[in-house]
Amino acid sequence: MASKIPPALIEKWNFISGLPYAAQCKWVMNGFWDRLENEGEQIWTWCQTFSKLDQEKGAAGNQLDEFWSHKFLESLGETMTVIEMREKFRTIDADYNKKMSMIEYLIYKYKFPIPAVINAPQGENKEAINHAQSMVDSAQRAMEEMNQKLEQSSAAAAQAKSTADVASKAAEVALAAAQEDKRALDDLRSQEDSYKKQMADLEAIKGDMSVGVVRRNKAANELDQLKGKDPLPLSKAKITQQATLKKSEKARALAEEAKAKANADAEAAEAAEQAARASVQEAERQLQAANDELERAKKLGGVANGDIWWLQREIAEKKKYLPKGRASRT
Repeated sequence: MASKIPPALIEKWNFISGLPYAAQCKWVMNGFWDRLENEGEQIWTWCQTFSKLDQEKGAAGNQLDEFWSHKFLESLGETMTVIEMREKFRTIDADYNKKMSMIEYLIYKYKFPIPAVINAPQGENKEAINHAQSMVDSAQRAMEEMNQKLEQSSAAAAQAKSTADVASKAAEVALAAAQEDKRALDDLRSQEDSYKKQMADLEAIKGDMSVGVVRRNKAANELDQLKGKDPLPLSKAKITQQATLKKSEKARALAEEAKAKANADAEAAEAAEQAARASVQEAERQLQAANDELERAKKLGGVANGDIWWLQREIAEKKKYLPKGRASRT
């Protein structure tokens, strides 16, 4: 079948139909704004569907093959047989390349004359639109940086929580070790005091000439026995206390190290959160600035209303992904 595109307009048609899906939509909306002003949201939805169905290029694509074109038509909820679907596809396919571009579907849907679409006016003040587009692009970069900062903040917060948990457990271990060391020290002192008291008492009786010789001799004998007694219990208490002291000191050092790491991570998390908040504020600022610029462009007259509507719709979509309430914190 012969192409429906007038031969004199083939070159321009190829240029337009080769634009990305969104640009094709804007072309048609610019040229037929009086008819499409209230159709923007529907056209936006169709454009998103085209982009999702384009398995190779996504939003950067410009046309769907026959299989995915059928999928698009099915997504509209129309019940058709395979033959009916193919017939409809052939009706839409204006240049008969067995593919469906966004502009072909819009021509079919709104019954626009093909030459009128190809030659549709695109607005006189393209400089204002291009400037607004550059602001939207800048806002997009700010959004990308914002997302990166938010990810970094989340990672830093998770790290801070992890090290805080480690520090808490280390502090518990250090406390238990200190308590164990205190019990060992108390036991050692108790045994030492008991030993010294027995020695002192026997020494006192042994040297006390006011008591009988039998008692003094008995004290001297018990003193000798005490001095010759196996010191193992006391030695064991000393060894135990030395071990618990080392354990306590090590636990305390580990706890202090963990606490220092937790403090450092907490500071890093707070810095990351501050950076994230600032990035959200900057993204909000740039999106608002771009929208304000588009509002000014509207007032200039002779502008591409389709471009303006589309850019403002993109801004509205981006704002959906701004975290709520985060930028307002100080």
